[in-house]
Amino acid sequence: MKSKAVRFMARLVLGGVFIFASLDKIAFPEEFAKIVLNYGILPVEPAVYFSYLLPWVELILGIFLVAGLFVRESALALSSLLLVFISAIVIRSFNGPLENCGCFSITGSGAGHGILALLIRDVLLLVPGGLLFFSKSLKKGYVWQVNNDR
Repeated sequence: MKSKAVRFMARLVLGGVFIFASLDKIAFPEEFAKIVLNYGILPVEPAVYFSYLLPWVELILGIFLVAGLFVRESALALSSLLLVFISAIVIRSFNGPLENCGCFSITGSGAGHGILALLIRDVLLLVPGGLLFFSKSLKKGYVWQVNNDR
């Protein structure tokens, strides 16, 4: 990817989405824990730990991307989370409709959206992550370098 503007926009989009997605989950951790448990994928105790940890990981990685810190690593981690979310939505879909995916808002995010729409959204969010991770200009130096490509 040659354009700094494209990398900057990809960082803002992916980082901004995850920052926004984390805020309601951080504000209402008990409600988010109920949503995670509703997926029925994890046992109760790991699901509760996951629901308390995930929003903070999303927030920190989103801030890293927006700030231009650890860009490749953050893009890889957030893209990996998207793959986990896609898998969870697919697994949950076998048990019937998903009332609330817990994606952005505890109070009904995903309500009224079909599973296909959620999957398409998450797959589209993989695009900026892939652009950032595979960008040759970010592959210089050490793995855990600070990238200031603003």
